[in-house]
Amino acid sequence: MTLREISSEADVSRLAKVAKEVWREANTSFCSEEQVEYMIAKYQSFEAILGQLINGYRYFVMEQDGEICAYMGVQPQGPALFLSKFYVLKPYRGAGLFSAGLGVLKQICRDNDMCSIYLTVNRNNTHAYEVYLHKGFTVIREEVNDIGFGFVMDDYIMELIVE
Repeated sequence: MTLREISSEADVSRLAKVAKEVWREANTSFCSEEQVEYMIAKYQSFEAILGQLINGYRYFVMEQDGEICAYMGVQPQGPALFLSKFYVLKPYRGAGLFSAGLGVLKQICRDNDMCSIYLTVNRNNTHAYEVYLHKGFTVIREEVNDIGFGFVMDDYIMELIVE
């Protein structure tokens, strides 16, 4: 398994294709299909990822035999690292990829004098919420945000202090 930061348009294209697959699989249990398709277009399309990279996001992929198994998108925000996305494709869940990726994120924080990692997780995404709790994240607040077209994100904001 290798982990690398993406940088080329070819990487972005590959990532956007994988994101479509994993978002549809991971989010339709607690979001409508219409909302998932809207979020893919808004947050994980080729154009959206390119725009995020221009605005300081960094994306990392975990690959095995040239295939993307997992990916994460982060953005430094002052003293904290915002974990915008962390998805593991279904066949690779339970293989320690989340723990490995979290180790990389903690090191990014240490290398850049950031003291925490924070994220949003949908309050109906019980599995992800429990994984984050298990890894030491705590809920610091709840938010409901209008994301357009009548859709909202009803989230926990969770944080992990990096030591």
